[in-house]
Amino acid sequence: EPFVIDYKTESSAKTRDRIRNAEEDTQLAFYAALLGDDRVRAAYVNVGERGETRTYEQADVIAARDSLRRGIAGEIGRIAGGEGMPALGEGTACEFCGARGLCRKDFWE
Repeated sequence: EPFVIDYKTESSAKTRDRIRNAEEDTQLAFYAALLGDDRVRAAYVNVGERGETRTYEQADVIAARDSLRRGIAGEIGRIAGGEGMPALGEGTACEFCGARGLCRKDFWE
């Protein structure tokens, strides 16, 4: 069975938080969607810059993948129907975003 691994150099606590809510942190679910295999497993491997190296497997990456697919399909349907897409950026995700000029984050109310 395929096993997707994404390496992290952050604290173990932050890596653990990533897998707690698979519908919020969609990185592993997205990788699973790209593979399209119902047997796929996925995990973050924290390389232990601040401690030991440890693997944090996403418990049900298939369910997270399916939820992500439904969400994307719903968004595409809304766009096709003429709805706009509000920018959702927040926190540190925006600080290094390459599309910051497109969403004009600095001008949000």
